[in-house]
Amino acid sequence: MEFGALRGWFMVLAGWFAWLARVLQFDVGPAAMGFGLGWLVSGLHPMRKWYLYVVTAGLLVSTSSFTASALLPVESYIASAVLLSLTWAVGPSLLTSGVLSAVVVNRRAYKHGVKPLPNPHEDNLDIIVLLALYTPLLPIMTSQAFYVRYLLPAVVTWVFWHFLADRLAFYLLARRVGGSVQLVAVEPPSPEETTLMNVVSRSYYPMAFGIGVTTTVTSVLDLLNIKVFGGDPFAATAGAALASIAAIAAGSLYVGPVLWLFEDLGIRIFDRASRVMKPPGIHSLADEMVEIYTFIFAPIGMTFAVADGDLLLALLLLGLLFHLLITISMTSTYLYLRFSAKTHVNDVLRKLAVKGLLSPPLP
Repeated sequence: MEFGALRGWFMVLAGWFAWLARVLQFDVGPAAMGFGLGWLVSGLHPMRKWYLYVVTAGLLVSTSSFTASALLPVESYIASAVLLSLTWAVGPSLLTSGVLSAVVVNRRAYKHGVKPLPNPHEDNLDIIVLLALYTPLLPIMTSQAFYVRYLLPAVVTWVFWHFLADRLAFYLLARRVGGSVQLVAVEPPSPEETTLMNVVSRSYYPMAFGIGVTTTVTSVLDLLNIKVFGGDPFAATAGAALASIAAIAAGSLYVGPVLWLFEDLGIRIFDRASRVMKPPGIHSLADEMVEIYTFIFAPIGMTFAVADGDLLLALLLLGLLFHLLITISMTSTYLYLRFSAKTHVNDVLRKLAVKGLLSPPLP
């Protein structure tokens, strides 16, 4: 009996060591190597923002290997394990190392009062990131769902912004002029750049606003015992995503392009009576819809409630929701910054000058 118990313990330990070996070989090991490689590359030229290469490479590795595992008939265990390691270990670790490197570099640069130099390929990296976001959608490129859920909302949102952003910005600025209040040009206009960091940071506003509006309305209706997104968890998440897309297309015109125009026009609102000058801004309620806590905690709470406590299902739904919204938001943002922003800045300044609403800089 003692020999049998000892043999059982050896079998348990052997199984545990085999599991540990697989984890080290296909999970922890590749993740550590990816993180170390990303940290090394980022440190070669930190002030030239080489961490952007690492972030882009991490996203591209994850999405391309995920798509390859879905499209290619992989029968070999080793090939399947390598693709899984690239998708869930190497890619995320590269992405993490790039983000951490960016935080460290920018904090040290700020501490010493210097500014990192532009990356020589920063204007092209945003296109690569967009391609990486669309890469997992290759299996459904021939499906109607791809055009209805991804491509059409992005194009419609950009067209909506293109025809209305400058008009709304001009209207909001013109209605503030009167009495002792005037608009003053204090600095030259600065049209938006299509660099990776600018496109990504600008994409946050429409996406966060769409998620914030949807989750806020859903929470209020839930208190009234009104279920807006019913059905199975995937159907409920899809409904929430569609509602967020509608909010992005309609409401984010105000918190997106209009706000960006306010920042780029180089004008200030000056009250001669109180001698107070301030930049034009948006309403505080709309600004609260894009707060970071709304962006992070609201969708997490919603997906966990829909998944009914299933952690893996909640994480899967959360990933699908974010991928859909960030793809649409970044696509429409890139199209606006590339084809509309500069023209809108010039048009708004020209209209203000023609109407006599823009004063020269104060002496």
